[in-house]
Amino acid sequence: MTKRCIVAACLVIDKGKLLLLNHSKIGAWLPPGGHVEEGEFPDEAARRETKEETGLDVELLYDDPIKHKDVAAHTIGTPFTIVYEDIQYKTGSHHIHFDLVYIARVKGGSISAKKESDEARWFTADEIKELDTLPDARSIALKALAMYGSSL
Repeated sequence: MTKRCIVAACLVIDKGKLLLLNHSKIGAWLPPGGHVEEGEFPDEAARRETKEETGLDVELLYDDPIKHKDVAAHTIGTPFTIVYEDIQYKTGSHHIHFDLVYIARVKGGSISAKKESDEARWFTADEIKELDTLPDARSIALKALAMYGSSL
């Protein structure tokens, strides 16, 4: 049976470049991100996973104008996009990911490849066009840079 998971990722943009990690389990350059844990909201997971995988503290860019007074209600910030992904790991395992992808800017920390990646690097749009990555990851990264690259 194929496992279905909710995951969250960050397209971290700084000075017109996008941060990608060489993901060791998948064998492709991807944005930082990972599984949403029990009791966690996707926007929280996106920030946590980015910190764990890169060492960077990030601020998500989204509109969240509704502030609830009811402790049982929480408005999740609107992601840049949501992607349905059929993931085949090098180990042979197979997962379906519902990936909530957020735009983020760096607030602090220092970059280093950590947990699940071999390398972390900043890429320009031209470099991403030639990069060994998944087609959806490439098109989403290029769209994010086109929309936000000159302002972050």
